[in-house]
Amino acid sequence: MNDLKNRAKGISLGMFAADAGNLRAAAQTATGWGCDILHFDIMDGVFVPAMIGGPAFVKALETGALRDVHLMIENPADHVESYVKAGADIIVVHAESNDPAAAINKIRAAARDADRTVIAGLAFMPDTPLDEVGDLLGLKPDMILVLSLDPRNSNPPDITKACARITELRRLAPDAVLAFDGGVTLNTITEIRACNPDMIVSGSAVLGAQNPELAFKDMAKS
Repeated sequence: MNDLKNRAKGISLGMFAADAGNLRAAAQTATGWGCDILHFDIMDGVFVPAMIGGPAFVKALETGALRDVHLMIENPADHVESYVKAGADIIVVHAESNDPAAAINKIRAAARDADRTVIAGLAFMPDTPLDEVGDLLGLKPDMILVLSLDPRNSNPPDITKACARITELRRLAPDAVLAFDGGVTLNTITEIRACNPDMIVSGSAVLGAQNPELAFKDMAKS
């Protein structure tokens, strides 16, 4: 687990910000830049309004990079096993979903059955109080993903608030990989870096740039 957690650091590139018709080529190209983590936002149209992704996308985009799956779905325990089978190295479920504890336990059980290591992670929406999720933190998730915006509404990202949560979680969960997601651009990454997350998720700021490779490398070194 420690080897995988040590790799799960740096920029996790949001693949669904790429041209939908060229996802595999985009993943291969990004890996060639030195990108070692590919991020998949999976949405079911229920937990969040949008709908995108599935295990087949995760399986198809095997490049040697880590595959980082963020499940924004209502019933993650029903689906995590399929993502383990698809080759996901990281699976993150939401504290606000139905029975996230069962989902985390299922990730770990499926990883044991597959005889490989999978990081079991927990994500928080911006307005979910950390003092209300102590039982979930007690499961010692391998990763905690902090969102600076809520995809269920149109509120802008609150970088400062999310950074404060990273700092607090460093105290509450010192062994977890801490990840930051939402509103990450070259204009905000300096502030985000200052709160010392292990992983930073960015998609459109890189893949929508005029020169994606340069944008990725600038973000990775910031």
